[in-house]
Amino acid sequence: MKLIIRQYLSALRERGELDAVLPDLLSQLGLNVYSRPARGTRQDGVDVGAVGSLDGGADKVYLFSIKPGDLTRRGWNGESEQSLRPSLDDILDAYIPNRLPAEHRDKDIVICVTLGGDVQEQVRPALAGYMTQRTTAQISFEEWNGDKLAALIQSSFLREDLLPTQARSLLRKSLAMLDEPEVAFRHFAALICKLSSVEALDDAQRVTATRQMSICLWILLSWARDTENMEAAYQASELTLLHGWNILRRHVSSGTKTARELEAAFFSIFQAYRLISAEFLGKNVLPYADKTHAVSSAVQGANSVDVNLKLFDLLGRLSMSGIWARWFASRLKEKIQERDVSGVDAETSVMAQAHSVFLQHMEAAKMLILNNPALRLPATDDQAIDILLATLLLAMDSSNRDFVRNWLADVLERARFSYQTYGRYPRALATYAELIEHPKSGDEEDRKKVTSASILYPSIALISALLDDEQTYRKVASMKQDIMAHCTFQFWYPDAGSEAHFYVDSDHHGATLAELNLDGSKEAFLDQVFAECAQMPYFGELSAVKFGWWPLVLLACRQHRVPVPLQLFEGLRHVGDGTPTPPRRDAI
Repeated sequence: MKLIIRQYLSALRERGELDAVLPDLLSQLGLNVYSRPARGTRQDGVDVGAVGSLDGGADKVYLFSIKPGDLTRRGWNGESEQSLRPSLDDILDAYIPNRLPAEHRDKDIVICVTLGGDVQEQVRPALAGYMTQRTTAQISFEEWNGDKLAALIQSSFLREDLLPTQARSLLRKSLAMLDEPEVAFRHFAALICKLSSVEALDDAQRVTATRQMSICLWILLSWARDTENMEAAYQASELTLLHGWNILRRHVSSGTKTARELEAAFFSIFQAYRLISAEFLGKNVLPYADKTHAVSSAVQGANSVDVNLKLFDLLGRLSMSGIWARWFASRLKEKIQERDVSGVDAETSVMAQAHSVFLQHMEAAKMLILNNPALRLPATDDQAIDILLATLLLAMDSSNRDFVRNWLADVLERARFSYQTYGRYPRALATYAELIEHPKSGDEEDRKKVTSASILYPSIALISALLDDEQTYRKVASMKQDIMAHCTFQFWYPDAGSEAHFYVDSDHHGATLAELNLDGSKEAFLDQVFAECAQMPYFGELSAVKFGWWPLVLLACRQHRVPVPLQLFEGLRHVGDGTPTPPRRDAI
């Protein structure tokens, strides 16, 4: 296990990776982390600052300067501002005299040279000489290389009494099977389910469990990147993020030390999720979305169903990433507006970057749809979830309204034609084997059986009504009346049990509105649908909504194949731009 962790550490980059893991490790060791990594702000050589005792003696201040991989001659004293020696000079000349918190100035200080790898032999004499010359009665130096970090992670996160033998085995199996993503994901999912079963644990054990989930996900990320296969890591990151929130949600409003520690561990999971999502989409989707049939051809499925399923899955992932980017930019904007003008340059830059990602993903979603005709005819009814995710992303910019109208009109036309000709119409089937066996040509009873209920067609009617597309709305109503009278059009709403089960899919939950009236005007239809939202207040009681993390609701819908709550589309009716405007009581 130490070799596995050691390889993982050596592959981590400094920014957003190694410095994301270290604070959790220090907290687990009992140190109080008072300074965490920040982008765009002057750090004077200190990436992480902590205070406490590691050896049972008096408290000390630990100042960490983090460098990825091995320390080379260039990394020691090269031209880059990120070279280690200038960072150490900054700590001695600027940070300790001017920025060290006043309450810690009388404590001994340990400057820790922190590496994911090792110090190369040609650099070690220079590093050792530097440390010796600058050691004083109060200031000393330590080398925290990959071996030491691996040993600390193994002893603090993964030791036998904290991570059971079976869980350690599941992690090894997951890493070993990364070339078979579905198998690797199954093992990792079992690991996360085991770690996140915290009902019988105390607060400290819950914090440890969340940190273990974070570390295991970062290890999986590192190994997946080495194998150049991020599929299992992507699926695992979604699941881990949802299970992490399921632990945090019970403490987030308490304001306690446990809540703060859980938030830090959850943010580390979220950081890994965003990185995995960006790497997966950046390699597999974004470069090819604007090329005709490029993504479809890359699927290399055994049949057209494989291509269809993967394309809608990719559309959902791309849309989810774009929604997260918009959410992140909006949160930063709120944060900037709440602060004084001074000191917000870094946040403004990050906000602009997030908004740029949102625009990039929005455009890529349109190109993916235009260049891959399979995205104009779902194979399964639950692909309405991916369609609504894409619609939500695109509707965040009103200039995309005509595109969404045309896309959904095309989907409806193709679905109706396929249904009438016994083609590959959208059907509600539970397994892949059933899906590839259908449709059965000319079998009317079978066709009615696999289309007995639908969320797809009422979703098209809903978006068409919201976008004032009278023609498509009437075509849905006509389809229901003329050829699908047997099909129950329905919508799903969270209920009183959703908060307990939504994020980890631990049980059935939610309520269904099945008596949809499409015979009247589209305004009457919208009144019916959103009146039910008002009668079902449980969406606003979801912790992810209350505390400003509403994209987690969409992530849970995508991961667990739960219909998207209609409350997220009320903005299209009242605001006009589709931006979700759920109630929010607080934010973390």
